[in-house]
Amino acid sequence: MTHRDYTIQNQSVFIKASPKSFIMESPGGFPPGITIDNILHSRNWRNRCIAEMFEKAGMVERSGQGMDDIYELTIREGKGLPDLSESDAFSVCLKIPAQVKDRKFILFLEKIINEKQISLSFDEIYELEKIRENQPVSRIENRDKLLGTGVIEQVGKTRGAKYILSHRYYAHEGKVGVYTKLSGLSRAKNKELILKHLKQNKGYRHDLMEAFPELDPMDVSNLLQELKRDGKIRFVGHSKTGYWEPVN
Repeated sequence: MTHRDYTIQNQSVFIKASPKSFIMESPGGFPPGITIDNILHSRNWRNRCIAEMFEKAGMVERSGQGMDDIYELTIREGKGLPDLSESDAFSVCLKIPAQVKDRKFILFLEKIINEKQISLSFDEIYELEKIRENQPVSRIENRDKLLGTGVIEQVGKTRGAKYILSHRYYAHEGKVGVYTKLSGLSRAKNKELILKHLKQNKGYRHDLMEAFPELDPMDVSNLLQELKRDGKIRFVGHSKTGYWEPVN
């Protein structure tokens, strides 16, 4: 009740529960400055007096906050991420998963925490869940700690690097084949794209650098050498003015 827009009088707060999800829909879009992307770290009061009243009455833990608690609980329980995508300018719709998606992930996480004697902040747990869902890491400091504890691994180098859950996780879950696919996917995809480029164009060095700006020049060179060793491409001409081409 503290978050709804009371200027909208012909709508009510709706709460729906099913075996699959728990849904809360509140009249009024996000407060000014709040979006789906920043809702976990930004704060804005809509009904400050009501929120402070509930807080003083002991009915809420912290006024103006709590979304991070919802996210952390659903992740720790293995239910995945809450969904705000159905929100619009007229209502905020929060869908919380009710079913456990990956219990083995939670057991693995607890095992690592106990073994390493570490604690993970909400931001670190949130990043870890995004990695489990094959989404990019957005905070470098979280990435470095998760790499150091062995919970995740880096695939590739420089700007083209991506992050996946460690081999231990997939071995723990009995899905080492998935690990092999994920760890080799990025490199194999880049080689496939380079080969496609060479089938349509002469592979001059400066063109390849422009075609793959997300890769470090050394990474491109390594991929070219791997394709050469595989017998798929060859170099034609002088080292400075020559070009790569596919082997027919």
